[in-house]
Amino acid sequence: MIYLTEFFSAFLTAVMMENLLFTRAIDIPNLYKKRSFQQTLIVGALLTGIVTVSSIPAYFLNGLFKSHAAFVPYMTLSFLLLNGAVFLGFYFGIRRFLPKLFSLMEKFLPFYGVNCVTLGTLLIAARLSSGTKFLSFFGYCFGSGVGFTIALLIMWSIRQKMSLSHTPKTFRGLPITLIYLGIVSLALFGLIGNQLPA
Repeated sequence: MIYLTEFFSAFLTAVMMENLLFTRAIDIPNLYKKRSFQQTLIVGALLTGIVTVSSIPAYFLNGLFKSHAAFVPYMTLSFLLLNGAVFLGFYFGIRRFLPKLFSLMEKFLPFYGVNCVTLGTLLIAARLSSGTKFLSFFGYCFGSGVGFTIALLIMWSIRQKMSLSHTPKTFRGLPITLIYLGIVSLALFGLIGNQLPA
């Protein structure tokens, strides 16, 4: 029961952090333009799978890095290589066993596998896990992927609504997106009860 509590607390923390900040949902360029809801959901599921599978060997690598301080400078590079290897496994696995899904995502799949969503999540989980158990490390990575998928879907719906409205030329593109996300983030912060400093 204690292990499930650790898993779910790490999972919910990661989901909420991802949705409140939207920092990584803006990372992938042109994700929301000319993409359907289904494609956006598939990208989120793919990145959730990559970061979740990567978290298993990353946990053991993190234990090695924490026990030998001389290896710590190589942690980012090793997580990047691990992340790339898992992405290649997903890429060739989808290409071999799910050709319909691969044809749907073939044009933009290589750009989404190794980015700040997957690598950043592993690094944040490694920094947070000073002495935590495997399930909290795994739960944080899985929750971060789920939170990122939710943030992607919110961003996709924002783009759909913005395409139907008349936006002044000066604010088109990234400026109006940042304004809109700022308002949504403040609304989400208000829902969980965070108070601004007086």
